[in-house]
This record gives sequence, C-alpha cells and structure tokens, in this order.
Amino acid sequence: MDPVGPVVVATDLSDASRPAIERGGDHAAALGVPLIVCHVVPDVFRQHPLMPTSAENDLLFGPDLIARAAELVTNQVTDVLGASAGDARVTVESGAPDEEIVRIAEANRASLIAVGGKPREGAQIVLGHVAERVVRYAHTSVLVARDGGPTKKILVATDFSEGALPALRIAGAIARSSGIHVTLLHVMKPPSSMLPSALMPLGNTWTPPAAAAVEQLEALGLSTLESLAKEHGFASFEQREGDPADVILERAKELEVEMIITGSRGRRGLVRLVLGSVAEKVIRNSLASVLVAREVIEAPRQ
Repeated sequence: MDPVGPVVVATDLSDASRPAIERGGDHAAALGVPLIVCHVVPDVFRQHPLMPTSAENDLLFGPDLIARAAELVTNQVTDVLGASAGDARVTVESGAPDEEIVRIAEANRASLIAVGGKPREGAQIVLGHVAERVVRYAHTSVLVARDGGPTKKILVATDFSEGALPALRIAGAIARSSGIHVTLLHVMKPPSSMLPSALMPLGNTWTPPAAAAVEQLEALGLSTLESLAKEHGFASFEQREGDPADVILERAKELEVEMIITGSRGRRGLVRLVLGSVAEKVIRNSLASVLVAREVIEAPRQ
C-alpha cells in the first residue's frame, strides 16, 4: 500500500482556523504523517497604487509580507498545538486562497485538507466560501472543522452509491481505532419528490409507486444498512425519509455529533461550478465539523 500523505491545514489566522489546526494536528499525529500548515496572502494585499505591476509589488512588499505572515502562522500553530507545534511545517504563499490550498495539497500528495468553517456573509452567500471551493476542487478528502467539544459521536451518511464508499471506510477506521459511536444514516426521498420535472409543464400525469413497492425499497434499504453497519463496525444505523441534506443536518443536531462524514460524487468540469449538492448544503449549514471523504485514509495508529 502506498504511504499515507501529509495533512495540509489551511489558516487565515482567524479564530475560525483554530479547530482546523487542532484537528488536523491530531490526525497527523495519529497517522504518523507530516503536518503542513499553510497560509495564503491574497494578491490584493500586495497591490500598490504607485506600483501597479505585480513584479514591482513583489520586490517592495513580498519578502517582508511573507516573513511577517509566516511568523503569525507559527505563533498561531504554537498557541493551538503547544509543544507539538515543532513538528509542523509552515508555508506561506500568495494568490487566490482556494487555488493555492488545493495546489499545495496536490503538490504534497496530501491525504487530508483541513480548513476552518467560517460563517457565510455578504458576497460569500453568492460566490461561495473558500472552504466550499476547496471541497469542490480538491481531489482528496477535506475536513471543514468547526469549534465544539468532542462528543464521541459521528454521523456518516450514505446513498449506497460508489461515491459514498470512502465515507464508510473512513468512518469504519475511526470506529475501530477509537471506539467512537458511529451512526450510519440513509435518507430516502419521498415518492412525491420523484415526479419528473419534464412532465409538469406538459400536463402529463404521474402515478407514484405502489405502497408495496415503496415498502420493498425501505426493507431493502434497512437490510443494506444493517450489512454495512456490521461490515464497518458502526454502533447503529437508521433510515429516514425527506430531503437528504435537511435530514442529515437535523439528525446531526439531535444526536449531538461532533462530525458528519459524507461522500462526494466527484463532479468534474462545469458541473462543479453549480452549488446545491448535498455535501455543499451540509457544509454551509452544519454546526458540527464536516468531512467530505474522497480517498481512503488509513486507520489511526494505536
């Protein structure tokens, strides 16, 4: 098996980044892999009205700005991780934060990216938060970390697709290695929501599936959940009906979980520019940390 890559933690030096540093550091220590903490200085901070070219600005502000940022990042990492901060490698880059974070992770073949979950405000409601864009474009798993004490409870969501497999495997590794209570959740959409939208403007009628067919699907779902829970060592499983993202958020709050783990369909091309997937809606609204699983992360060492 290929060695597990490092953990890359992104910080913008705000308090929202502290949970990412803490959880990213814990994960790197558990796996015995390097911890890389990166900070990206946006290009806007290097612009000067009397020196419009980027080359001139780099000469004037580059070294001092990068050095000062590196000092601030080192201080924050030390404050969060304490003595273990010496094991972290700090890197400071400039550019678009989401692009640089993904580039750094790919260049180092990271096994996990950890970013803070800041509240969405102003233009971010339309444009999307940096964390969302990192989740959208990264090729590895991304943890959107939020503040909150450990509850030793995790909710892992599955839709039985191939994209959900990494979430199951990662949650299983956590359950086996740490004894954390993991609840497996599958959300069925109500039959009424399955009406093809193309039929509506044409005035066509649609007959919902028979009650017996729905019951058969529910039974199949529960049977599959039971098998998956046994296979991965989950403590419990449940099946609900409704909008997947809404139900996941509701159950996470009711169960008081510290983290939600969900898969990603791995969208590519222009489709990735469209917001509205289950994972993105959960990231935006969850009070708990959210791990969007793409690649399998080895079980933490004892």
